[in-house]
Amino acid sequence: MLVGPAATTLHVAGWRLCDGAAGPCADAGPPDAALVAITPGAPAPARVRALAEVPYLPVVALAPDDWIDRHDWRALGYDAAVSAAAMPEALAGALADWHRDATWATLDRLEASFGAAEVTALVERFGAMLVAARDERDPAALADMAHRVAGIAGTLGFAALGRLWLRFSEGETALADSARRAAAHAIETIARRG
Repeated sequence: MLVGPAATTLHVAGWRLCDGAAGPCADAGPPDAALVAITPGAPAPARVRALAEVPYLPVVALAPDDWIDRHDWRALGYDAAVSAAAMPEALAGALADWHRDATWATLDRLEASFGAAEVTALVERFGAMLVAARDERDPAALADMAHRVAGIAGTLGFAALGRLWLRFSEGETALADSARRAAAHAIETIARRG
């Protein structure tokens, strides 16, 4: 599910949309991602996460091009920024990083090839590694973990997670908070799959 102001006016394949400003959707569980239209008075990503009661919630900024160019949107707490002029294709692309179905399909294919027991064991070990990475506060220890997290993430179908941790491992230390949120999102994806 995708929530955010004006979300009900958008049509993004594969997503159930809900305007979070109007209150929660009926019979809705926690959202998978949130949209924030960058306008005066728009809530900060931390506020959106608090309202959703999902501290790792991926928050996507829908913004004018000049706002995206002028602001360090990752430092502001956003996980992606999409040009309002480039919708809906760019929005669908940004949201694809947070759609759990693609990851689950990759895990299903791996199980069909290598067996459920082997893949389950690997995913469990990866989940433990993600918990350690999410909770690690020592920059040097986190840097040591980053390349391993990136490699395994890509193999298991966590594409966005892999890209973020790879960039972090290559020295983009400002991505630490985004990488931790992506790790928490992946932990939840693993837990929901069961």
